[in-house]
Amino acid sequence: MKRKIESAAHTAISPAVLARPGQHRVTALEPARWADDALTIANLGHATLLMNYFGVRVISDPSLFERVGLRLGPFITIGPHRLAPAPLKPSQLQHLDVILVTHAHMDHLDLNSLKALPKSAVVVACAECATLIRPLGYHDVRELRWGERTVVKGMIVSAMGANHWGKRWPWGREYGFNSYVLEKNGRRMLLACDSAITDIFEPLHLNPPDVAVFSIGAYDPWIWNHADPEQVWTMFVQTGAHYLVPIHWGTFRLSKEPMDEPLRRLIAAAGPEADRIVLRKLGGAWRLPQIAQRTASMPAAR
Repeated sequence: MKRKIESAAHTAISPAVLARPGQHRVTALEPARWADDALTIANLGHATLLMNYFGVRVISDPSLFERVGLRLGPFITIGPHRLAPAPLKPSQLQHLDVILVTHAHMDHLDLNSLKALPKSAVVVACAECATLIRPLGYHDVRELRWGERTVVKGMIVSAMGANHWGKRWPWGREYGFNSYVLEKNGRRMLLACDSAITDIFEPLHLNPPDVAVFSIGAYDPWIWNHADPEQVWTMFVQTGAHYLVPIHWGTFRLSKEPMDEPLRRLIAAAGPEADRIVLRKLGGAWRLPQIAQRTASMPAAR
């Protein structure tokens, strides 16, 4: 059963061996010391990002324990195990304002992790997911459908689509699936849901995000649900974003592609613009540079 569940999911890849030290602006993984007048993002593995978004403390799709999957009692989970431990424990994440949930798949909506996080946080989730989250003790769960938005501590969260699906089990009920656009202090960020190739993100180029987050793994054999790295680069370019944060790799072995393939292929696809790919390392943190607009020194990618 364990093997079946692991193979029925999707892929990520191994620890990030492709980061070049000193290439990007690296910040210590000490969230309490992050400035409230900037956007700082940390990679906690898989689709879990920890952010200080100009004073709003945000975590996305928290997955913080050794395994994700089917929970059998208080101590047993059947499913993929982490290839590297989470850089921070839930006990170090007790000062959160917002928890973002993109969709109900078990590697994104992990009940065990949500149980361990502070119930004072606002949970922004996709349609129908509140029925899974509220029983855990959260009092403020806000479901968004595509085109809807909410505001938490001055941060605007807008929901948009993706080319994916939302069932928790193949035979189960339908849940929504959301990408999110975050905005505060004039800085915009796209947190894309897992997605196959689509042009749904292209209209964002009219008001480009500073940062776009895309999943880059789990395309073999799940290409109809997860874009491959070359397709991810294409979607990223269409958004007009300055920087790309790759997620959904390096944490769980969920599909067939070689462990080092997704990031290598993404870097190759980016070619001379590969420096725009940031946060390549599990446990790394990165701070958005103080840039106002795209300049001649940062041409649009081809």
